[in-house]
Amino acid sequence: MKSFVYPWLLGAMLLWLSASLQAQALEPVNLLVTGPIVAPKVTFDVQTRLWLETRPTIKVALWSGALPPLDMGFEQSKFEGVAAEYLEVVRQATGLKLHIERYPSRADARQAVKNGEADMLAIHDVTEGQVGPITQSRPYLLNRKVIVRRIGESRQPTPLLQGQRLGYVGDEAVGAELQKQYPKAVLLQYGNHLNGLASLVYDQADAFWTDAISAEFLIRLLYSNDLYIAGDASENAADFNFAVSDRQPQLLAAIDQTLDAIPVDDMKRITTRWGLSNNFVVHQPPLNLDAVELEWLAAHPKIKVLVAGSYAPMTFLDEHNQLQGLSIDILKIIRERTGLAMEFVPTAGVQDMLDQLKSHKADLIAAVSIGDLRVPLAQYTRPYMISPFVIVTRRTQDIHNPAQMEGKHLAIPAGNPLTTWLAREYPKIEQVPVPNAIRGIEMLSEDEVDGTVHTQFGADYFIKHHFQHDLHIAAVVGPVPARISMAVGPDDLILKDIINKVLVDIAPEELKSLSDRWRNHAAPAVANSWSTYKDDVYKVILVAVAFVFVFVVWIYYLQSQIKKRRKAEQALGDQLAFSKTLIDGSPIALYVRDREGRLAQCNRAYLDFLQTTREHVIGKTLLDSSALSPLMSERYHQLYLRTQTSGQPTYADLEIDVKGNPHRIYHWTLPFQTSTGVFSGVIGGWLDISEREQLVEQLRLAKQIADEANESKSIFLASMSHEIRTPISALIGLIEMLRVRRGTPAQIEENLLVAHQSAQSLLSLIGDILDLSKIEAGAMIALPRRTNLNEVLQSVHKLFEINASNKGLTFELIVEVSEPHVMIDALMLNQIVANLVSNAIKFTDHGFVQLSLRQLPSDLKPEHGRYEIQVRDSGSGVNEVQKKAIFEPFVQLAPKINSARSTGLGLSICTRLATLLDAQLTVDSQPGAGSCFSLVFAADQTQPDVLANPPRIHAPAHFQLNVLVVEDHAPNRLLLCQQLEYLGHRAVPAEDGEAALALWQREQPAFDLTITDCNMPRMDGFEMTRRMRTIEQALAVGAHPIFGLTATAQTEAVQACLDAGMTQCLFKPLGIDELTQQVGAISTQIERRHTAALTNGSELQKLRVLNPDAYGPLVDQLVSTNREDVAKLEQSLQNGDLANVARIAHKVKGGAQLADAQVLIEACTQLETLAEQGERLALQQALNVVVAAIGDLEILLLADR
Repeated sequence: MKSFVYPWLLGAMLLWLSASLQAQALEPVNLLVTGPIVAPKVTFDVQTRLWLETRPTIKVALWSGALPPLDMGFEQSKFEGVAAEYLEVVRQATGLKLHIERYPSRADARQAVKNGEADMLAIHDVTEGQVGPITQSRPYLLNRKVIVRRIGESRQPTPLLQGQRLGYVGDEAVGAELQKQYPKAVLLQYGNHLNGLASLVYDQADAFWTDAISAEFLIRLLYSNDLYIAGDASENAADFNFAVSDRQPQLLAAIDQTLDAIPVDDMKRITTRWGLSNNFVVHQPPLNLDAVELEWLAAHPKIKVLVAGSYAPMTFLDEHNQLQGLSIDILKIIRERTGLAMEFVPTAGVQDMLDQLKSHKADLIAAVSIGDLRVPLAQYTRPYMISPFVIVTRRTQDIHNPAQMEGKHLAIPAGNPLTTWLAREYPKIEQVPVPNAIRGIEMLSEDEVDGTVHTQFGADYFIKHHFQHDLHIAAVVGPVPARISMAVGPDDLILKDIINKVLVDIAPEELKSLSDRWRNHAAPAVANSWSTYKDDVYKVILVAVAFVFVFVVWIYYLQSQIKKRRKAEQALGDQLAFSKTLIDGSPIALYVRDREGRLAQCNRAYLDFLQTTREHVIGKTLLDSSALSPLMSERYHQLYLRTQTSGQPTYADLEIDVKGNPHRIYHWTLPFQTSTGVFSGVIGGWLDISEREQLVEQLRLAKQIADEANESKSIFLASMSHEIRTPISALIGLIEMLRVRRGTPAQIEENLLVAHQSAQSLLSLIGDILDLSKIEAGAMIALPRRTNLNEVLQSVHKLFEINASNKGLTFELIVEVSEPHVMIDALMLNQIVANLVSNAIKFTDHGFVQLSLRQLPSDLKPEHGRYEIQVRDSGSGVNEVQKKAIFEPFVQLAPKINSARSTGLGLSICTRLATLLDAQLTVDSQPGAGSCFSLVFAADQTQPDVLANPPRIHAPAHFQLNVLVVEDHAPNRLLLCQQLEYLGHRAVPAEDGEAALALWQREQPAFDLTITDCNMPRMDGFEMTRRMRTIEQALAVGAHPIFGLTATAQTEAVQACLDAGMTQCLFKPLGIDELTQQVGAISTQIERRHTAALTNGSELQKLRVLNPDAYGPLVDQLVSTNREDVAKLEQSLQNGDLANVARIAHKVKGGAQLADAQVLIEACTQLETLAEQGERLALQQALNVVVAAIGDLEILLLADR
């Protein structure tokens, strides 16, 4: 029994926990209704009303995703769509409080209702049935399952979609039902309807199974020219309703009573607002049928309907042999609103349909023209389509009325009402009977007849889709239009009354929407070749109505009169528009003045230029207006008068001042004459060329600047050529002399010194260029560190002291600061000062150079100081123009003086570096009076004790490292190996990453250090490092040091090395000092590890060997902790807290094990045992032993510290 209960309880707890977690994950959903909703006044029964008065809160379940237009799914936190609006109607009518939650899937939502976590489902399909404790409400939308196909699909459909791809949206249960219905179809599951229909459009599926509501909504919205509803997937209805838990019977009653009370017009407003036809509206009751009609429906649940397979666009078989057309849509509405099941029977033509109707083999003809001579008038229903009869001819024929068809062959369908009328009104027309209207169109296209009779609706359809360039409607014919209706059998007149009530109930806008759909339908209604209809089509139902010839002539006459009037109006309008565009729309200022100089007309540009309005200038001379100054007005007024007097036009560039703003204009005046040759005024205008003149001047200045820049570039290139060739020439010559001639040691030493200086000069030059590029690219940033300003300036002074002395210059250093210790990027500051001093010495031939540092008064916070560094010289100085140019790159003030060699980069770099330091670099100079460069900056002050330089690490000569050197450049590889051997280490060379990786894997014992170039052929240093780190991780061994070596001194290069797994990144050229420092640190670490491994003693002694700096603080901490523990032990023993005594004794024993103090370990063990056993009498003696042992250990540790 126990073994059964525990698993059951555990399962229940897990189920409860899962449900709780799921409930926590759900988020509330808000009801979003965009249109006006007016709930009906509902009279609820007593029980329902009493339940509603309690104002219960109803939990409504939805699921994730969308089901447009019932649930649009735009936002998962909003419930929007047709179903939402019906839910809002229920909420308003009942006053219920709704709490809406969205579950992950439809199945989860249904399960929530079954479990009692939710009270109802907002969207439910009647095909899902009343499963478990769920009851369905009345439907609020009619629906059915349909199959959607592509328009123009060339592949023929197969029975039960055999071998075809059928898409659907639904869960596994839906897929299982479809597999039963279409066992040989290939099912494709989609997450939403949009993706499913899109896959059908782009031939990723052959058909799509869905709801008629979703299909109609999305096809109208997105795919009206691509998809169509091919037919019903099932005869059963799939109406939408609410699903309510059996635990809420009053809720179900309230919903049903509310839905019953909603007026049909309100339902239509909801569906129309969402772009749906009224076919989906639930009629309450469906139709106002009397008892006889209801009895007839009960006795005839299914009827046979005769349809013509080639009566497009009313009824026709499409390329998939599916019935389509306007009449089919009307019949579907009748089926939905009456409940009649219909069996469609395709026929060969009108005569075939009439024969079957008379012989009682069918109950209804889907489409026939009222007035057909073969059908009694009483058997027609009311018409659902009215269209004029027309005559269709070839476009090459000049026929505009029926009279012009006399003596010609006119095809007319058999039984057409116009047959008798044409014989009476136009007896000379030779009528050619055809089985149907399509055959007449075919004969006309094949030039067998001169015209054919058709309805305008049908003729427009065929001409638009098949004969747009060949045929056209030539004329309207007949006294009355064609009225398309249905026809019942002689014994089924009650069926006619039922159908008439349905047709009356169809809204006009809905009927128009259906007809518009087929008027614009892009799907072909006939086979690819019209000749195929010769065997299938025999009778035609289309009739034509005659149009009065006099009325046509009258229309033609009225149209000609209207055209003439419109042409005259257009000519006047064009002339007016031309004048307005010419005068008012021109960007050039235009004006017209009369003989006295009064302004008669002007355009908008004239007014805008003079900054005035039309009222202030029209009818006035310039002398009368205030637009210009009196002097300027008099000048231009005389110009107008001279133009009239001379009769000659004038053209000139003139100056004009408008309200204090000077302008330069190109002005012209032209006298104009009346028809009698009398001069009556002046036409003039001007073009403002001020901006053009400014642009010309700017272009001239820009050209001058460009020429100067080009000259500077040429000078720079010449200087660069000299600067680079000079050290390279020295290097090549000295190396060649060392190779061909052996000299004395002093000569060799001197040659090597000069070569080293040349290489350093070349490296500095390239560094300046790279620094400028890095700064311009934004790759250089300031890194503040603790800096002694005195030491920086003293270092620069010492560096250039010899250079100044060699030129006979006095080089003076002045330092006047009280707080020299600051936070600043010392490297950037040193580079700026060194550049300024170097330039001062370089461009000063005699006199002095002074470097000074002083502290400026600061109104900033106390720990923030302002400083000024000045570099003065007694050189030639610079003028004002040169001051603006010297801070630009590649600019040299004395490019022709070869003795003062310069690249023109130093001051530009100094300016950029000063910007990075938030400093300001200025120059004060006069020609012949020297120059003074000032650098003013602010920095946080620091304490001097933190600025102590760390001791330099040297590799111990007595400990040899095993180093793997990876370098593809042979000279660099040889140099690095010799440097390492000079430092006392063993160097193993490798020419690329692959060779190095093989050596590293074979080497025993393993290499202590790997130094690798980053960029190499075959396998570079980055890939080699990554593989080494992968192998070390696989073997579970420690990562050995790897130094990356690169010539790219950029932050990105350092980061790339670290990302690859390298220990450090070094930059070429790698000097012996830096190599000694970097390799020495690794050597010291490895030596200490070897020494610690061979050391006999405690872990504390080994730590002393590995990290001597950490040994002292650790001893102090251990002594301090032991003293505190002794005090705690004595206090705990006095308080009788034996458990705490045992715990502290165990803690002290751990520290003793670190120092390998065996006496203390044994004493602590004894004390811990006694405390755990509760031996109070022996505890004091054991504690004394522990205290004594701790004292001995303390003396030993402090003495050895």
